[in-house]
Amino acid sequence: MKKFKISQIQFQAKATPKQNAELLVKLFKQAQKYKPNLICTPECSNIITHDIKHLFQFASYQNDCPIIKEAKNFAKENKVNINIGSLLLKIKENKKLANRSILINKEGKIQSIYNKIHLFDVNINTRETHRESHSFIRGDKIVMNKVDGVNIGLTICYDLRFPNLYRQLAKKGAQIILIPAAFTVPTGKAHWETLIRARSIENSVFIVATNMCGTHHSGRKTFGHSILFDPWGRTKNKCLKKQKILNTTIDLNEISRVRSKLPSIYND
Repeated sequence: MKKFKISQIQFQAKATPKQNAELLVKLFKQAQKYKPNLICTPECSNIITHDIKHLFQFASYQNDCPIIKEAKNFAKENKVNINIGSLLLKIKENKKLANRSILINKEGKIQSIYNKIHLFDVNINTRETHRESHSFIRGDKIVMNKVDGVNIGLTICYDLRFPNLYRQLAKKGAQIILIPAAFTVPTGKAHWETLIRARSIENSVFIVATNMCGTHHSGRKTFGHSILFDPWGRTKNKCLKKQKILNTTIDLNEISRVRSKLPSIYND
């Protein structure tokens, strides 16, 4: 039986990366009591705002990011893998930022990075529009890693609406796919749980969706409701809209059990 322990940190991000680094260290310490193989944080773990000027003022380069520094130290000291769901980072000689997921291994080294492929350009209602492509580069590489011998695929938030990415990760052998997010409240209420469940069912994989919650700088609101689905589309764990750490032990043999009953992953 292959057990794998995951801690998902759903939190309400503050206005600056420095404040969020301090907050996350406290939350890492709480999560570590569970002795997880992997700690996951949401999208925009360093900064989340509607205010573009504030975003560009406080976003740092990867090498200067206080959250990466703290996460590396914590991972090394506690021998735990950490996925910083995403950080909004400056890039040298580029006017745009990267929305970047960073996997730090238990040696405290960056094992891999994934830049968000699908950018959130939407008109949700008369009050809320988003144009990520104006401020962010578009990623172009599909990323999967081994974490403690388990294949883990990286995606971010709006990627959730593009099933082909998840199919490609599953076909590459991903057993767990991560979806760190900063889902809006209207789209969260409408589609969050349904889409995540669909991705788990159609690919017979575990989906770990860790969302930001609460109200942030400039009044930006996020939906919360972090959740973990098994390969049959059953809810293994979930929370509501408040800050919370979700601890879940999963049995990776579930994947082969489900696929032996319903082998759709092999039929296309």
